[in-house]
Amino acid sequence: MLFDPLRLRDCEMRNRILMSPMSQHQAGENGLPTDWHLAHYGSRAAGGCGAILLEDTAVAPAARTSHAALGLYDEEGLGAFRRVVEFCHEQGASVGVQLAHAGRKAFRDTRGAEGSLSASALAFAQRWSIPLPADVRTLEDIVASFAAAAALALRAGFDFVEVHAAHGYLLQQFLSPLTNLRSDGYGGDLHGRARLLLEVVEGVRLQWPQERPLLVRLPAGDGGSAGSTVAEMAEVAGWCAERGSDLIDIAGGTPVFEGERVSFEEMLAFARMLRANNPPIPFALGGVTDALAAEELLRCSGAALLSVGRALLANPSWALAAASELGVAR
Repeated sequence: MLFDPLRLRDCEMRNRILMSPMSQHQAGENGLPTDWHLAHYGSRAAGGCGAILLEDTAVAPAARTSHAALGLYDEEGLGAFRRVVEFCHEQGASVGVQLAHAGRKAFRDTRGAEGSLSASALAFAQRWSIPLPADVRTLEDIVASFAAAAALALRAGFDFVEVHAAHGYLLQQFLSPLTNLRSDGYGGDLHGRARLLLEVVEGVRLQWPQERPLLVRLPAGDGGSAGSTVAEMAEVAGWCAERGSDLIDIAGGTPVFEGERVSFEEMLAFARMLRANNPPIPFALGGVTDALAAEELLRCSGAALLSVGRALLANPSWALAAASELGVAR
């Protein structure tokens, strides 16, 4: 199963191994990929991954997670991104990019930039800058920034895009009742808190060709008793699917307020809810480091893709090693 091909819309991936988007902070101040990224992503493509997903890539200069984070927001960067994409294609891998806005987590290397934005005026952590609550006009600009980044991603040659709504980034800051204390149409109940994400998904889908897949990364809740629940995130996933997303990339990841991390059991519960949806919603799931466990997780969970992170950082040829372990001819 791990080496069965997967077709999402018109994108065919040679196997079910997806390189998870992992922030590396190796870009220049201009946010563009360098030779380092060519080697980093290209080696994993040459190492047998079915799909490569570039790490969180900001949709605006103020949306970057650090001064060394990637950004895709003007034509100047297209050549640098296209170079990485084309090399990965030459190695047989499909390539996607994770579009993101850091919100109150922007510029972690300076503990948040003055004037950073979020749902509410709550700092990410102690000694971080307090963000500004984004007004409606600013939120319209943010939606437009995601859509514009998707249009640039198409010109750079990416096969798929992912909207990042997990790991404490801006879209999760709106989703979570722990960080969204608003009383306008972008706060309150789950519909209000999910409004920005759904507008982003709609905006990206309008710019992204119908034949190419659109992924959304969602957390399996907030990892805290007062935060978003797994059931709520399953409902949000259904709304995303109605607006054109093709696959939910399930995340555990960063706690909202330095609390407990989402457990693997909660991620599996999220997966079960997506399978039980009518119609079922395809999903990606991670958390394994060896081939036998990976294939068993695919079989038991029904995941469409297996997201591999730290194991690929340790071994760029993890996918080829997994094929050898499973006795699959490559």
